[in-house]
Amino acid sequence: MSLKKAYLYLVSTIALVITVIGAIMIINLGLKAWVFTKADQNYYPYPCTQPVADVSGKSVPCDQATIDAQKKQAQDNQASQRQNTAAQALAMIIVATPVWWFHWRLAKREQ
Repeated sequence: MSLKKAYLYLVSTIALVITVIGAIMIINLGLKAWVFTKADQNYYPYPCTQPVADVSGKSVPCDQATIDAQKKQAQDNQASQRQNTAAQALAMIIVATPVWWFHWRLAKREQ
């Protein structure tokens, strides 16, 4: 086996692994979104898990508006994390698939 052929197989293997990891991340995200809907929910002991302070640093009493704001922030954080995971997985698939395909084709031509 020539060095060039070993390189082509190595790069295609790495790209294929990255594509599989991206696909696993997408499947995991889909399962959490539609099948196991409580899998990535974080349960915080509401109301007001921590003392709340306003801009001046004074302690603010924990009221329903504060509780709702904390719940909204937790939901926004969860949605942001899901979007981040989806973007990362799609980027892995979009970049690694053509790299794999190109190197695999070249490796097969070398035979």
